[in-house]
Amino acid sequence: MTRRTRLAVGGALLVVALAVVLPAAVMAGLDGGGSVQFGSPDVGSPFEIHPPPFVLHDSSANAQFNLVPRTTVISAGESVTFTIGGPGATVPHQVAVCALGVGPGDVNTSPNGTSLINDVRCPRPEPAPKLTGPVAVAFPAPGRYLVLCNIRGHFTNFDMYGWVNVK
Repeated sequence: MTRRTRLAVGGALLVVALAVVLPAAVMAGLDGGGSVQFGSPDVGSPFEIHPPPFVLHDSSANAQFNLVPRTTVISAGESVTFTIGGPGATVPHQVAVCALGVGPGDVNTSPNGTSLINDVRCPRPEPAPKLTGPVAVAFPAPGRYLVLCNIRGHFTNFDMYGWVNVK
């Protein structure tokens, strides 16, 4: 094997190793738990496309109606902090964490007289309907948990959901 070939193979292995290690490091929070942003006001263009009070700055809705990251991996017993809103955010959200085994297609989104989903299998972890600020949720048991925005239109129109994988 020539030196050039060894360097190319070594470089490729380094890229693969970084691709595996970096996402896990990015998804982990400072305390070993996870961190997820509900809506990302720093993404997209700075131009208004809708009059106040709901000024969106990304016509594709990728900025305000997503979870970043979409999947978070933690260990059993750790918590995930869901940050709702933040500087520049103009759209409220509400965290709901579904029971093990519930997928996006299983969520009951039938109209119930409110703009909220309120599926009993996907309860809100906070004691009051919180639309801004941080919400910490502990995950004691291993499995894959669906996390969604409890506001019906955000979930049904923009697929605003993600996953917490608990190892």
